Amino acid sequence: MSEAKSDDFQEKVSTLIIRNQNVLDILTKCQNSCGKICRSTVKTATGCGCLKITGEKSFAVFSGDKSTGAEGRLCPECKDTIENEIGEMLFYIAGLCNALGLSMKEIMKKEIKNVEVLGKYSLR
Repeated sequence: MSEAKSDDFQEKVSTLIIRNQNVLDILTKCQNSCGKICRSTVKTATGCGCLKITGEKSFAVFSGDKSTGAEGRLCPECKDTIENEIGEMLFYIAGLCNALGLSMKEIMKKEIKNVEVLGKYSLR
């Protein structure tokens, strides 16, 4: 299989997105997809138990702490579910870019440049 590229993906989405071409429809699909990702991730801890998720305060930028609040490893089922949900989100993000005449590739290049310039002080 060839390496996935954002511009190829965006082009493919433009040929497949049929029912939700309106920007408002795409935005609601993005929001719904985000909710599914959140729910699937929470279920790794509350349902499956493959992860333990904590909400401890972290100042990783300043302390060097690399804690993500997630301990353990995703089981194959949870990993597959979350990957599918993120894939759906990316589909609708590509659709939104198409609807607004934006390039995912250019957006990612710009974001990489911003992150490189600001480094750990981007504080996102």
